[in-house]
Amino acid sequence: MCLSSSKENETQIGLYEDQCLKRIEALTTMVVLEHGRQIAKFGFQTRTAFEWLTYMAEELGELAGAIAEHEDRNGSKERVVAEAIQVATLGLKVAEMFGGGDGSERTIVDGVKPKNG
Repeated sequence: MCLSSSKENETQIGLYEDQCLKRIEALTTMVVLEHGRQIAKFGFQTRTAFEWLTYMAEELGELAGAIAEHEDRNGSKERVVAEAIQVATLGLKVAEMFGGGDGSERTIVDGVKPKNG
């Protein structure tokens, strides 16, 4: 259960509150569109886990840059969102590669499957 208290994403003092994924449908659409863009740009890829980790770190660095630009130099929120969607898309692809979404979600707690499960 989410107990978000504010109606705005950004509070008056520049803090950002969890919005409880109220817009999950729109965000999911953005991830699907980003996936299509990535496939069009790079094609289907087969890489090692460490290569995927490297791509993820690079995308996370771009998100960090977008947030810094927004906070320090009036950068756009749109760029922050775009970079966050790229991170989310790649993160979901990695999760799927490692078995996420295979129906066992209810057996996973804190990212660890029970040894007998």
